[in-house]
Amino acid sequence: MRTQQSRWRTGAVAFMLVAAAGCYSYKQPSVATYGESYTKRQKDASEDLLKDVKILSMRDAQRIAIKNNPTYIAAFHSMEAARLKYLQAWGAYSPTLTAGFDLGFSQTWQTRYPRGSYPTYTGRNPRNNNFTTQTGIQANMLLFDGFARMFRLKAAKSGFNYQALMEEDACRTMMEAVSYAYNTVLLAIENRRIAIEDRDFQKSSLENTRHKFNAGAAPLSDVLNFEIYVNSAEVSLVEANYQYEVAIYALAQLMGYPEGVLPAHVKFPTDYKAEFADLPAVEIYLDAALANRPDLKAYREQLNIAKYQVYQAWGAYSPTVNGYFNWGYNTNRVDGYSSNYRAQHNDNMSMAMGINVDWVIFNGAIRYNQLREAKASQAVQEYQVAAKWAAVVSEVRSAYSNYIKSVKKTKLYAQMRTLSAKQRDLVDEEYKAGKAELTRLNEAQRDLVEAETSLASSYINVQNAKAQLSAVVGGNKADFYMSDVSAANAAPGLEGLPDAVKNADASSATQTAPLAVQDVKRNFPEKPVAAIPESATATK
Repeated sequence: MRTQQSRWRTGAVAFMLVAAAGCYSYKQPSVATYGESYTKRQKDASEDLLKDVKILSMRDAQRIAIKNNPTYIAAFHSMEAARLKYLQAWGAYSPTLTAGFDLGFSQTWQTRYPRGSYPTYTGRNPRNNNFTTQTGIQANMLLFDGFARMFRLKAAKSGFNYQALMEEDACRTMMEAVSYAYNTVLLAIENRRIAIEDRDFQKSSLENTRHKFNAGAAPLSDVLNFEIYVNSAEVSLVEANYQYEVAIYALAQLMGYPEGVLPAHVKFPTDYKAEFADLPAVEIYLDAALANRPDLKAYREQLNIAKYQVYQAWGAYSPTVNGYFNWGYNTNRVDGYSSNYRAQHNDNMSMAMGINVDWVIFNGAIRYNQLREAKASQAVQEYQVAAKWAAVVSEVRSAYSNYIKSVKKTKLYAQMRTLSAKQRDLVDEEYKAGKAELTRLNEAQRDLVEAETSLASSYINVQNAKAQLSAVVGGNKADFYMSDVSAANAAPGLEGLPDAVKNADASSATQTAPLAVQDVKRNFPEKPVAAIPESATATK
């Protein structure tokens, strides 16, 4: 009895292991996303994602996005699905083994008898009860099909490579989007500072002018002028606050934060300005992009799939050879009211094996046109690769030119801001001394505000151009943001690439660009977690 229980227990454990092996475990999204209410949503650990973050750096925002962005995580699972599909393709090399069992019962009897015939047993009709069982095992294995299954396997592998590259490309575009959203937050903060300083200047001028008006030294129109400009500065402040909120919402979405807005205690660094250095020649970026862009590599994998499908189509002209083995055991029991009243038993066992060859000689040119269709699809993929190659070259050149343009404009705006500040201070002193018109002071202040706004936007454009360069060369891979890497010696946009590329000699450069920002080394967990430890936050 104990032995039988042990066998049952062993069988149950084996069944559970087999069932568990077929499961696909993964970290599910925030439980709140399954509900239909925001205010009554069920909260989980993802709500505390940023509880220990005090100053959010761009690098940490990108790291959190890698671990929590739903779109990027979905791309990862698409890659896993393609990997499992590739593993399925290996099954074509395995024999197919099936087993079957059938249990049947049938009953027959006579209702009328031929003339001169009578029932053998008085009072009963002759009946037969037929019990049958059929047990069989069949094994079949494809031995040869013109190498079609081999090319199906290769196509499945290229399909897995394609999805892996698309997952990498999703990271590339997501990192660029996070950079843009983060820089938009910084720009809104700077615009808010500019609006506050403008408002404070207008308020100070309004107070001084009111004293002059009360003393009869200034007209009422001057007082009204400064009141108007105070309100105008307040409008700019309202707009800057709105832009800040919208940018925060966009950044929170990219970071996968279910709250939809970053906590109020999360602050941002105030120093976003960059220094400038020589930018390597554009050919370095072109070579890096053509060798590393995951979407271009993905197009090439699609071309490989098309080639394998052409080879697979050739297999239709080959005979198909299968090997088979069949074993069966059948029983038949008949109980009937025959003359001897004896039951009949029949037990049969059978076994067969052999090889089956099937060769299509003609099928109405279907194979021929399928082969031509596959070759046409290959031509489509070849030209799509060529188009993508040209698009990558164009994107790199555009990003390179945008970077250089942004740097030049930033230098000019920096000079304009310095000159505008000196001019505004001189005109303000002249106005207070009665030597300058009010309109001139308004113009000088407006020029200063515009210069500061343009300079802030220009610095942000430089950072965006840096993110764009990194994206177009394919250097912003997930492992770059997940590891403690310092990109201080790398040329702008080449930080995530191999040392041979990112430490390119800048002596051949003919343009200028900002230095890469040094990233503080932080301890960031390698496994996906909901919250980022305090040691992972910036310490500026």
